[in-house]
Amino acid sequence: MIFLHLLLGLICGGLFGNSLFFVFASMLPDIDHFYLIVKHKLFPIKKAIKVLKKEEEHGIHFKTPLMHSLLGLAICSSLFFIITSSKQYTILFSLMYGSHLLLDWPDIDKKRYLYPMKKEFRGFLPIWSKTEKFITSIALITVIIIYTL
Repeated sequence: MIFLHLLLGLICGGLFGNSLFFVFASMLPDIDHFYLIVKHKLFPIKKAIKVLKKEEEHGIHFKTPLMHSLLGLAICSSLFFIITSSKQYTILFSLMYGSHLLLDWPDIDKKRYLYPMKKEFRGFLPIWSKTEKFITSIALITVIIIYTL
């Protein structure tokens, strides 16, 4: 769900305030994408998108086991709490991070939510499928409505 993480953060930010916080929390697990783009020299961005759409063909998986796992959620939430000492914001942070993992679930690529266990999960939707485009369009319309009212 390529853009849906951003849009969900914007929707929550528009409804509850502090958009930057919600966008950060909902997109943090994808920081591993930047690491892999640099590591594998996937420049320009068109090349990175091509590899993202067909990870198996290229042998590069954009979801690293740690950042896209419950362990990653626990570690990042704990670090967030240590930095902020705010229980309320840590709970919201954890919910947004968890929403990222849930939104990734339907994607067909491999995920290891129970890392360090070897169990892999696969969804049923190809990357940037018609279903994903439809859901993203609805989320985009929702963002526009929230921020223009």
